[in-house]
Amino acid sequence: MTAPVSSQTPELTPQQERARAWQRLRELEDRAIRAGLRRLSSEEVLELGRLYRRAASDLSQARALGLDPREMTLLNGLVGRAYGLIYTPERGGAASIAAFFTQEFPRCLRRNFVFVAAAFLVFIVGALLGLFAGILNREAVDVLMGADAVRSLERDAERYHAGKEWMPSGQRPFMSSFIMTNNIKVSFFAFAGGMLVGLATLWVLMQNGIMMGVAALAVARHGTALGFWGFVAPHGVIELPAIFISSGAGLMLGYAMVNPGEYSRRTALALAGREAVQLVFGVVAMLVIAGIIEAFFSPTLLPPLLKLFAAAIIFTAEAAYFVFAGRGEEGVQVFRRSGVRADEAGDLNTRTPDYLNTPAAIRPLPPL
Repeated sequence: MTAPVSSQTPELTPQQERARAWQRLRELEDRAIRAGLRRLSSEEVLELGRLYRRAASDLSQARALGLDPREMTLLNGLVGRAYGLIYTPERGGAASIAAFFTQEFPRCLRRNFVFVAAAFLVFIVGALLGLFAGILNREAVDVLMGADAVRSLERDAERYHAGKEWMPSGQRPFMSSFIMTNNIKVSFFAFAGGMLVGLATLWVLMQNGIMMGVAALAVARHGTALGFWGFVAPHGVIELPAIFISSGAGLMLGYAMVNPGEYSRRTALALAGREAVQLVFGVVAMLVIAGIIEAFFSPTLLPPLLKLFAAAIIFTAEAAYFVFAGRGEEGVQVFRRSGVRADEAGDLNTRTPDYLNTPAAIRPLPPL
């Protein structure tokens, strides 16, 4: 008599279950990359979130236990791709734009502040070099700034001493557009310079820092320091941080190429690029605001101390924005946009390894 054939599916081992889950995650990622995350059904988006967290947990365990390097490489790729898909900003609509500027941009800056701080320090080093070079050698001002720039400063000093505005009112609309375009070009160059291992970005920062130090010395010698800083400060408190942010984005790219961690350079650069591009988009808006202020407010004949006071207010508001805007449920917001309920998403801060919260998954810098 023949024994009945069991209709039950053979029970999978834990290793087989993990392999099946990883394969399913790869399939969902491939579909989302080809057609977009929106083409996945609600159930598939939920599944993608669950599989992403499970793979992240598997990777954390594999690292802790020192398991097969090939397995860790596979998981690195899966987790990195899923992270990029899930945390890509949603596109379209005024609400999305508002969400970017009220939440995502300041959060992105805080996550990657260490790169922005590095850009600021390089700029300061350049400014000090320019200042001391001008002090030690008077001709260094002419050499570093160039004859045209020096003559321009002299003309501005003459206008200032004659009680005239720094910029004639008839030139302001044109200069506003020119200033915005020029600053955006500089910022994009500083950002793109990261592709040269960050060397071009460092050069832009050092060059602009040297020019700032030399200009500070030049206006002091012409007796226009107070008026000059009264002119520069209202727009400078936005313009300079914008350049530091775009340069920080470039340094992120350079760092990803130099130190990709356990990722391939291509993957590390792609992940860093997602964060860096968000910073650059925010910088464009900052420079538009700075250009308007520089053309229509900074050159006016208002007392320099009043303009410095206005600059202090602008800077305080700017600092408060970057420190406080977008705080709260930073971890689950992406899953909510994708249709995942908070209770299903879980506490990402505890269930997701810490390294996934670092800028562009770059190691070993910690999140700020």
